[in-house]
Amino acid sequence: MPAIEVEGKKIELDDEGYLVRYEDWNEQVACALAEREKVDKACPMTREKLEIIKFMRGYYKEFQAFPVPRGVCVNVQQPKDCTYEQFPDPSIAWKIAGLPQPSRHVVAQLKGLGGVS
Repeated sequence: MPAIEVEGKKIELDDEGYLVRYEDWNEQVACALAEREKVDKACPMTREKLEIIKFMRGYYKEFQAFPVPRGVCVNVQQPKDCTYEQFPDPSIAWKIAGLPQPSRHVVAQLKGLGGVS
């Protein structure tokens, strides 16, 4: 099983690079995941990216669902396309947020492809 090392601790990932355990996440883990996904090379991540990631984590924890990208931006008081501006793909933000791998239906919606049959 793949893993990353953060502050001397081994953090397990699934085969797609998602955290195995939600509880393993912290800002340093987010930085390591962002670097692994080629989103950020510097730690700490920008304030804008961290606001998005933290909102996504809170939303997921409360609703067990992925928030609508524009809804994220409204809630963190950023421009309406902030998730697309800050991350190459909103599903990458999901991964960096330490959330479980989304279903193919969710990924299709995030990428603007509508539902998948």
